[in-house]
Amino acid sequence: MTNASAHSSQPDRRPDQVWTLGGPVDATSMRNAMGAFPSGVTVLTTRLGDRSVGMTISSFASVSLDPPLLLQCVARSAGSLPAFRIGSSVAVNVLANDQASLARRFASKVDDRFEGVAFDTDDCGCPVLVGAAASVSGFIDRIYDAGDHVILLIRACAVRRAGGLPLLYYSGRMHDWADTVHPVAS
Repeated sequence: MTNASAHSSQPDRRPDQVWTLGGPVDATSMRNAMGAFPSGVTVLTTRLGDRSVGMTISSFASVSLDPPLLLQCVARSAGSLPAFRIGSSVAVNVLANDQASLARRFASKVDDRFEGVAFDTDDCGCPVLVGAAASVSGFIDRIYDAGDHVILLIRACAVRRAGGLPLLYYSGRMHDWADTVHPVAS
């Protein structure tokens, strides 16, 4: 950085960068920036009466180990959201890298998203998708308002890990894993 640019009000820019300086951040810019952060792909499931309910969610994070808590962020516009209430039993299915078709199915408007889908049930009757890389069964402990989404705080009661690689979501698309990056020896 030259002395002149150190005092400039404009940052050094690469041609592929988009900068929003001042003013509010619009939804398109926010989506674009957050697309740089890869995440896993999950299907959140529950039972509503005698019906299985599930939806694809990529906003997922571990919150606490003691007590075991995780969160899922759900759009207020999600048609399945009313099935997920405080106290509801749920299963978070972390999809495996070969389950992109399940992610698309549970993100669709299909009436019966479980038709033809292989699943077991956990101790509370929630669907656990066969072949998922991992799953967490628990219940919704709290729900927080968060703009155009709600945050479901889930208390984990049981966990399973199959050992497969997870499906990744990056820049609006699903991806399989590439080779693991190994540190360069110095």
